[in-house]
Amino acid sequence: MVTETGKPKVLMIGFDALDYELFGKLSTSDLKLLPLFAPIPVTGPSWTSMYTGDSATVHGVWNVFGLEYRKRYASNDTVQLLLWRLHNLWRVITRHQPQERYATYATTKSTYVWDTMGDEGISFKIVNMPITGPVRQINGTHVGGFPLITRKPWYYPQSVGSQIPDDYKQMIEMIQWIAEPEYHSDKVWKNSLGDIGFEMVMERTEADAHRLIDLFLALPGANVEMLQFSFVDRIAHVFDMSGEVAVRCYKLVDELIAKISDAVQAGSVMIVSDHGAQGKGHTDRGCLALKGELADAIRIPQGYTPSVLDIAPTLAGFMGSSHPCQGNDLTVEGNYEAASLNAEQQEEKEQLMQHLKDIGYL
Repeated sequence: MVTETGKPKVLMIGFDALDYELFGKLSTSDLKLLPLFAPIPVTGPSWTSMYTGDSATVHGVWNVFGLEYRKRYASNDTVQLLLWRLHNLWRVITRHQPQERYATYATTKSTYVWDTMGDEGISFKIVNMPITGPVRQINGTHVGGFPLITRKPWYYPQSVGSQIPDDYKQMIEMIQWIAEPEYHSDKVWKNSLGDIGFEMVMERTEADAHRLIDLFLALPGANVEMLQFSFVDRIAHVFDMSGEVAVRCYKLVDELIAKISDAVQAGSVMIVSDHGAQGKGHTDRGCLALKGELADAIRIPQGYTPSVLDIAPTLAGFMGSSHPCQGNDLTVEGNYEAASLNAEQQEEKEQLMQHLKDIGYL
């Protein structure tokens, strides 16, 4: 399909933690499936690599939230604020730089692909893509995703605000059913969701996912349309992504892909994930699933595994644009350089993964 601008139309659907092995085993879709290697299989670094085409070492996002460092002291807002101010007073007295209580912007030092392509007249619709706050002016429509911090702009243009439901934060992110991610530890939402039980969590997840699709379809169209769901990751962390849990989740994934694809009627469909998940842990093999013109355009040398760094340059190349970055444009034949970490980066990754285990995230 070609849009009014003469550019092909691409639909990108993201699923946090969609696993290559499980998707290949459980999905009944007719998508062309490829593994998508995640050098750092964590939300913040990996999604940012997809948007920018750069590694965490270059774009600078190393943590789950994709935000600057923030300290958590208490679950109660008033107590936390008081303790935070005392903390910063101590830092000033000891001649240290005060820290922000909330860092409400992604720390990427790289350029987002929608900025590069938007400058060339290619429009975007971005809904619930994580680690993109605060929302800024783009060529198109942008409604923010995890972690949605409403003290900063979180949708653009302002005219779409009337279409967004009051419970949008809860609709897009089951952690928000329980608590604000900024305030509470991982154990709070995990224990609470476990108490609700898998059946009730799935029932609400299905309803929220379909409501999110309805909102997505109601917003103005664009050359590139992006929508993301986080439930696979959250359910994996709480209920274990295996057996009947995995079957139910991946059945819902298939239903959502079919519903959106049928409604949007894009010439190309791209399914991506920031990493995989099996059991209660992350894997470094997410999914790149393709259908339509983009699937036909991909040229991958034998033995090469696509990386999250390749998504932005491939999308740009397919649309007749270019995006300078570390990743490879998979629509161009060549000897692609595989993503890898040097010794220092590998050590930093291991420290990050151990930290996430220590705080109960993994």
